[in-house]
Amino acid sequence: MFSWLNKLERKADHPMSDVDEARALLAGIPKDNPFKALDEVTAWLDTFKDAQGFRLDRRFAVARLLDETGQLLYAELLKHYLASPHLQDFHGMMLWRASQAFLKALAASYAMCLHEYRQEEKKPLDIREQLPVISVRLLRAIAERMKLDLMRYIEVEQEVWDELYRQYHYAEENQFSSAMVYAYAGHVIHTSPQRELLCALGLYAASPGTLAADQIEVASRITARMVSLFDFKTTADGSCIYSLDLAHPAAPSPLDDKLQASPDMRFFGMTRAIPRLEEIAHQNERGTIPQEHRFGNEFTPDGKLTVLRHLQLHWSGVQPHRYQERHTINTAIKVVHGFKVVSKLVTHVELGHIPNLSAEDAAMLKQHTGALSLATEEIDYSSEDWTALDVSTSGFGGLLPKTAGPWVKIGALCGISDQNAQQWWVGMVRRLHTDEQNKVHVGIEMLARKPLSVWLRILGKGKERVSNWETSSGSFAYDYLPVILLPDAHNSYLNATMLMESQSYVPDSIYEMMMGEKSRNIKLTKLLAEGDDYEQVEFEWLGTE
Repeated sequence: MFSWLNKLERKADHPMSDVDEARALLAGIPKDNPFKALDEVTAWLDTFKDAQGFRLDRRFAVARLLDETGQLLYAELLKHYLASPHLQDFHGMMLWRASQAFLKALAASYAMCLHEYRQEEKKPLDIREQLPVISVRLLRAIAERMKLDLMRYIEVEQEVWDELYRQYHYAEENQFSSAMVYAYAGHVIHTSPQRELLCALGLYAASPGTLAADQIEVASRITARMVSLFDFKTTADGSCIYSLDLAHPAAPSPLDDKLQASPDMRFFGMTRAIPRLEEIAHQNERGTIPQEHRFGNEFTPDGKLTVLRHLQLHWSGVQPHRYQERHTINTAIKVVHGFKVVSKLVTHVELGHIPNLSAEDAAMLKQHTGALSLATEEIDYSSEDWTALDVSTSGFGGLLPKTAGPWVKIGALCGISDQNAQQWWVGMVRRLHTDEQNKVHVGIEMLARKPLSVWLRILGKGKERVSNWETSSGSFAYDYLPVILLPDAHNSYLNATMLMESQSYVPDSIYEMMMGEKSRNIKLTKLLAEGDDYEQVEFEWLGTE
């Protein structure tokens, strides 16, 4: 009896031997420096996970306290990182490494909790009841590590897949993989170990390598909201389009008819979520949701819409065909960025060639020449010198120079020109990849080799001419928008799209596209993509040639 009492009252040789002592020590972390504060929490986690002699209930309680203290700090660091995720920026790298270190130490601490629970001969009931929450938090920490890898466009570490599958398998074996719990106090959505695994798998299957870092964060939040519609089964059927093997951890694979199933294989799919994504995307596009709060107030409705469309495409199981024959080159190019600069440099319609343009409207247009310049004006801009290393019909690839600006992110609009050429093409940063030497590879998708800067004269929406009114003099005044017209792959304007400045797109709006004698009315029909300062829009021509 005395030996049992001694065991019960043992105290770990660690400063955080119980919750009260841990809480007192954590009260001393810096209040005004989240980076340093998270670093201190991580240091405590590192020593805590290796400390011996903890009573099981105290280990669980201290682990949860350290986690809850670190979560707010981690969220703050992630916010700072997403504000400027320059892949070659020292400050950004420090934020990323500090976040990764916290998540790794947190997962290891919870893994130690479960390990010690397994070693107990008599499993305490109160601890048993905590296992689903501990498992959820552990799997979420591992999934967050994966998300951070994706945000820097590096290969997800094998260790991440190993831990993700091992810890989920433990939940399955102990029959709490489907137990619904709240991950943290204040959360309003239930989750489970299985749903946490599916969140990680769903995000990875969505091809996040073609999203910007902040879009990956939005995709992660949307995935967490849609996960209840995912399928996860022990046998394959029509609803499952991916497979994984818990006994052989690796990234999930598209389902193959030749696959030899085994007891450790699991199959999953997201196709039941597609109609819900479509519904939300339609509501966002049509403005029937006054304010979209579900996926974070810090992200624009258009930004969320772009991610919703991306998830619809990649969760459908019909992956875009990306392979095109590439040719090795070594060519110096000039690169500029941003809608306003690009719209100045590409070929444009002269104001003098626009018929029926009043003196008043011409003066108004000239006031806007900061966005769209006249050919006779001197254009002030700076460019970056890059080297293209391979080229295909749809774009080119190369190494990102160390001198590249922090503007480089997936979705960024850019103008490209040969060093000796006068013509500018329009492209978009489509792919980034950081290799083992920390060199950043960039892929540029060519949007148009013959873009055309034109003006839109705003007529209205539907039958309403909302931006057109009669002045006191009896004449009409108009609002104007600069856009970049993008012909299709055959350099035809029949199926062209166009680029507009951010927040310009309103569905069903009617404009006159001012192209000299060929001016025609158009109606905006669909938002295709958006970046920090532009929107790519689909439109239809009204009337006949």
